[in-house]
Amino acid sequence: MTLENPTSAESPTAQADPGPARVRLAAVGLGRWARVMARAYTGSEVVELRSCYTRNDERRAAFAADFGCEQDESLAALLARDDIDGLVITAPNDQHAPIIEAAAAAGKHVYTEKPVAVSLADIARIRRAVLGSQIVFACGHSARRLSGLREMKRILDTGTAGSPSMVEAVFGNERGLELKVGDWRADPVQSPGGPLTQLGIHQIDNLQYLLGPARRAVAMGQAPRPGIANELAVGVLLEFDSSLGYLGCNWLSPGSFTIDMYCTSARLRYELDFTWWSKSAQTDAHTRLTRTVIAADSADPDARVLREEEVPLPPRDHLREEIEEFGRAIAGPATVEVGLAEAVSNVAVLQAAARSLAGTRPVEVSEILAEVEEA
Repeated sequence: MTLENPTSAESPTAQADPGPARVRLAAVGLGRWARVMARAYTGSEVVELRSCYTRNDERRAAFAADFGCEQDESLAALLARDDIDGLVITAPNDQHAPIIEAAAAAGKHVYTEKPVAVSLADIARIRRAVLGSQIVFACGHSARRLSGLREMKRILDTGTAGSPSMVEAVFGNERGLELKVGDWRADPVQSPGGPLTQLGIHQIDNLQYLLGPARRAVAMGQAPRPGIANELAVGVLLEFDSSLGYLGCNWLSPGSFTIDMYCTSARLRYELDFTWWSKSAQTDAHTRLTRTVIAADSADPDARVLREEEVPLPPRDHLREEIEEFGRAIAGPATVEVGLAEAVSNVAVLQAAARSLAGTRPVEVSEILAEVEEA
């Protein structure tokens, strides 16, 4: 991309250098989440929303009017523009592959919402397209950017909590109580494991961020609603190098988002009021991280005294931060934290859990990754 610097040494009133131009983005797929994202990054000094596209004319016009950007009537027209550097894709999961292939062929950088895709065939297509191009690719796993997750990771890395033996990550809401027959979320093919795909993928990334790559998954689920074939409650046990992870996700209860980490010197508990998730500049104000330690030790286990202390969480903006990081990577020389490898790894864990659900057996994550590479 070019730099716009209108100042001239010959001008007697030369202005200060405005710095590099903002990276020019286009939103593709204009549902509710596209609006949440746009609210987070419009006004950024790093990126600007230049245009948008979806097949629905009315939705496209409304989005362009609400966010003050241009609109394109086709994806081909959008990709042919010289004034678009990258795409922010929030289309349905099964549409990611063809959009990303077209963007990579046109040399447009890509940010896509999680999961990068669901089917292994789509993952393989996306992988080939990205690796065969020079584009920056980022996937929207923003939960790891929450202040509480960053602090948990910092505490782990410093060793002050000791070694983790187990982490429990839970994410649930009541969406399953509202599902109708025919809804794509009720389809085990489009949304394997129901809340596992839509909610669990957040916590899969968090678990791998905290503990490293998962090795193996074993899962069980419940599909308690007549007429709805998909699971609405799923529990997954994950094996890591030196610890265990439990992933619980459900669509049958009021919202919950918690992470409990059990270490040799401390227990950490993180809680998030998920109703504030979409207001990303305020999310951290509605979270809580506590650390429980042995305050007074004793040879007698019954005489030991525990102390719970709240860990300060400085505010961040998890959605704007990842889009601005994407923009800086496009402008260079920054890199993205969650790129193709991390996105594929997360889906591999998801698919290992889904395969375990279907086959009632432990599934190695390496089994899934090998299939992606061979496809």
